[in-house]
Amino acid sequence: MRKLRFQIGVLTLVTVILSLFPGITAQARSSEQGMLTVTGNAVIVGAPDIAYLTLGVETKDPSAEVAAQENADRMASVFAALKALGLTDKDLSTSGYNVYSSTQVYNRGTSEEVTSTIYHVQNRINITTTDLEGVGQLIDAAVRAGANQVQGVRFDIQDKQTMQLEALKRAVEQGMAKASAMADAAGLTLGGLATMGESYSSYAPMVSTMAFRADSAQSTTISPGDVEVSATVNLEFWF
Repeated sequence: MRKLRFQIGVLTLVTVILSLFPGITAQARSSEQGMLTVTGNAVIVGAPDIAYLTLGVETKDPSAEVAAQENADRMASVFAALKALGLTDKDLSTSGYNVYSSTQVYNRGTSEEVTSTIYHVQNRINITTTDLEGVGQLIDAAVRAGANQVQGVRFDIQDKQTMQLEALKRAVEQGMAKASAMADAAGLTLGGLATMGESYSSYAPMVSTMAFRADSAQSTTISPGDVEVSATVNLEFWF
């Protein structure tokens, strides 16, 4: 049903646009007619309305049990600090719990050679918020509570369908205009639209982890960039 609706919508869009370009007619195609292929592009820009943050807590100790317990305690403090700012369980989730060991050999090759094993425990927390102005405050609160990794912040738009459809419409309009201009310049009369294909892409601004330091005394300020949705259409006409 969705495919049928999309096809009907595209046909309607093409019908409307064909009416705007009288030089493009719906003639029957002949095997002796030539082909004209054009590409239309359009970009729609919008302000983000949601942010996704990934923070982490990493602890290490010669004892795996001690490292794990310290990690759990610090993560509990981070959760509490974030909830104190109004976030709920729906906005918070943990992911990527990892335990590994690293070995360091001291005084290698001597009678005092010592091998030391350190256990690392990593735990990540994913945060979703629509309060974009409060993103910096969330990061600061989490770091003060024990988070020592900020792995990135991504801004996006929750529902990009409207932007995608608008970009598609503008891309088709541009492609039709280009085909009409090329045909006029070449002294041709376009007979009709033979094929049409489309593709989408989007860009959501990211904030690099290099922008954060767990030991910084300054408050974190983040300014989200715009979200971009682009559409490309390939149109093929005969003449």
